[in-house]
Amino acid sequence: MPFNRFIRAVDNWARGHPDHDILAQIGDGDYIPSHMRWARLLPRSEYRKAVEKSDIIVAHAGMGSYFTAIEVGKPIVMLPRHASMKEHTTNHQLHTAQWLGSKPGVHVAMTEVELAGAIDKALAQGTFDTGEFCSHAPEPFLQKIRQFLVQ
Repeated sequence: MPFNRFIRAVDNWARGHPDHDILAQIGDGDYIPSHMRWARLLPRSEYRKAVEKSDIIVAHAGMGSYFTAIEVGKPIVMLPRHASMKEHTTNHQLHTAQWLGSKPGVHVAMTEVELAGAIDKALAQGTFDTGEFCSHAPEPFLQKIRQFLVQ
């Protein structure tokens, strides 16, 4: 679903920071950025290259965005989508943002007004230690699931 409020807020930040090379994936939104590069949808390989090359990630409060940032050790700024603004079908991203807000490398802006400050803070932080992040379930857990499915 379009997230025009988010793209507009990042574009407003970009206007005051012309020294930063910013790439936005805007989806089907109506708002067209004028202060940053953009694409409707990046192919997976291009997206991954852009993420790896970036200083930070600025995204909606989706778990996939979080996992991507942690996998590559990049700080992430998250702005949750709101169902009431027709940005999503539920408000689960509000809960996700609140839960992830205390995690290392995560900067949450609950409103678009807070987004610029969160971006500045994430840029100042730079890369961070992700600890022993694992992108898959531990083997003992998988064994329990397999046992349950076989029964």
